[in-house]
Parts: sequence; structure tokens; C-alpha cells
Amino acid sequence: LGPSIAIFEPGFLRTALAYHGAGRLPAGALVKLYFGGDYGYLGGRPGCSFGLPPTRTSLEAYLAMLEGVSLPWSVAVVGGDLLASELPRLALERGGHLRVGLEDHAGPRTPSNEELVRTAAALAREAGRPVASCAEAARILALPR
Repeated sequence: LGPSIAIFEPGFLRTALAYHGAGRLPAGALVKLYFGGDYGYLGGRPGCSFGLPPTRTSLEAYLAMLEGVSLPWSVAVVGGDLLASELPRLALERGGHLRVGLEDHAGPRTPSNEELVRTAAALAREAGRPVASCAEAARILALPR
């Protein structure tokens, strides 16, 4: 696998794109676009957020920066509930992927990790983007054989 590049602010993406443009990112690189939820990075209580909010406008800002760049990307919300927002549907419609799990989840809803994964998989199917097999994931990431 290549590097998994965490993007917490637009400036992070500019730096990653500079490395990509210079040919310094190895095959298999994945850009993870993190959006700041209402519960912030530590997720204990509302406040202490960071980055762009999980909105259509925020996603479009990142995608404008990624225009013409052939890096796979995913979305996640740290300190919030990705699956309760419009972001996963929008990302899937635009060719992105989803990153879900209890590590990032916060808010009044208390799903299990399995529930989060099942919900994300159902959203992917509804969008005509079923969950990738191992071979499909390797192709998406352009991993060497």
C-alpha cells in the first residue's frame, strides 16, 4: 500500500498536491479528506472543532483543488456523524470513497462499528458503487502487481 494522506485543512491538500505534482507520491496513495464535526477532534462534547464543516460547499472546495488529479480520495468526519450528513452521498456520486468507524464518530447517536459499516455499504450500493473487493481496491489505488 502507498501512503494514506490525512487532509485536515485545505493547506494540507495543497502540500500533498505539490508532492504529487513533483512525482514524489508513491503508487497506492490515498487522500483522506477529513471534515470537522460539531464535537471536535476529541469528540467528548460540542466545541473544539477544526477544518471545514461536512457540507456540499466544503466538499466542492476540496474537489476543485483535486480537479485533474488522479488520486483516489475518501471523506470522513472527525467528531461528528458522517452518515447523518449529506457528505457520503455527495462523495459517492462524485467518485469518492467513505471512511467510517467508531474512531471518528461522535454525537448523540451511538451505533456499533458494524452498524456504521453496514450503513456505509448500503449507501454505496444505493449510489451504484458497491463495496470494492480486494482486487478492485488494489486497482483503485493503482497498486503495483
